[in-house]
Amino acid sequence: MKDTIFISHATPSDNTFAVWLATKLELCGYKVWVDVNNLPPSVDFWNTIDHTIRNEAIKFIFVLSKASIDSNRDGVQKELAVADKVRRQASNFIVPVRIDDVSFNDLPVEILRLNAIDFFNNWAKGLDTLLKYLSDESVPKRTSDRKSQYYVDRWYMSQSQFRSYIIDEEDEYCSNFFPIDLPPLVYVYMADDVESLLKERHIPMKKNKKIVVTFACNKCISEWAEREIDFLPLNTIDAIENHTDFRTYLGEKVSNLSKDIISIINWSISEMFYRHGMRRYKVDSERTSRSVYFFPYGTKSKRLSIDRPKALSGIYKKTKKWHFGLSGFYTRYPTQGVIFKWHIIFTDALGHTLSESSQIAARRSKGRLMFNKQWKEWLQASMFYLSGGTSNIFYTACCEENAMYIRSQSERFISEKSYIEPHIYKQVSSENDE
Repeated sequence: MKDTIFISHATPSDNTFAVWLATKLELCGYKVWVDVNNLPPSVDFWNTIDHTIRNEAIKFIFVLSKASIDSNRDGVQKELAVADKVRRQASNFIVPVRIDDVSFNDLPVEILRLNAIDFFNNWAKGLDTLLKYLSDESVPKRTSDRKSQYYVDRWYMSQSQFRSYIIDEEDEYCSNFFPIDLPPLVYVYMADDVESLLKERHIPMKKNKKIVVTFACNKCISEWAEREIDFLPLNTIDAIENHTDFRTYLGEKVSNLSKDIISIINWSISEMFYRHGMRRYKVDSERTSRSVYFFPYGTKSKRLSIDRPKALSGIYKKTKKWHFGLSGFYTRYPTQGVIFKWHIIFTDALGHTLSESSQIAARRSKGRLMFNKQWKEWLQASMFYLSGGTSNIFYTACCEENAMYIRSQSERFISEKSYIEPHIYKQVSSENDE
């Protein structure tokens, strides 16, 4: 009895998706054939593929992409032609699944009239639709003696081939941890005295009952209010480390002032991005997620003063644009500093950020071709931009007397192991084969 789901895809362009889909289906109990997992070396690959499609496959999943419909890809076109012959004897045999923005007008004639399951914007939603279809079609599941961990391990290893590129050479690595000098003092005020004033000036603060905590100093606050304001100054480091219990400040008893101060530090980091002209992006579905700040289109920056400027944005698929972005948060461990995380944000022709699902799809498409060296250079260029080429990124809520300084160079460490970038490894391997 035919019981195999055959996955046809463009190799190697769509390998990542094909292996992911095969693993998901296998974990659901289906028997799956995909060349990346099931085609051993030193076999007559075409005879194996032809036999599997004709005699074992109950469904033929065709991964629709710009790569798979390319007429120059003989292998995937031959698989589709064989599947089309089987389809004449078994309706609903071919199941197209669309994974990028390939136009339906460009589809091969064999699947032109077939409804495709859309994975483009959301792989999870596409998988749910496919599983329901397979269930409705009564595609049999099998009893396997292999545990789920086998399939997970195989998928993990398929995504980790770069491990073979590790070499025994000492190398220096850059981290995304940047040391920080916090403002020396944090100030406590009565909320009635300063809250509206700070809101008007967009000053980072935290209200806790009847008090407000901020890095804005009393001298500047009094000048803005044009009167003397009662205040309580605290040593910032001591307050973060020790003010974790209930304490009384200006007659008001509150708990864990340390948490409030850390919130103000993270807000200050975001404000620092904003003051340098970066745009804010926040995922609507994640209320607690940190905002990402990205560089406007056309922004360029050097990594070092002697370097040429590096683009921190660019064109994506003719009408869209990509932007390098950052998010950052304060940490006390292993020592105090800021961890910067990098992102790619996409906008349309009018400069509006794409929807969340479109962001994910575009990130998968563009991000899979980027390697460590490129991410590192973008991070270094952005730090050079934010620091103005100096040794520190400067931010203050009011004046220089109570400023925050983030180092523009990250912590580095030495390892006994090095590695070859995947794209370089493939180039060298190809040259050696020739």
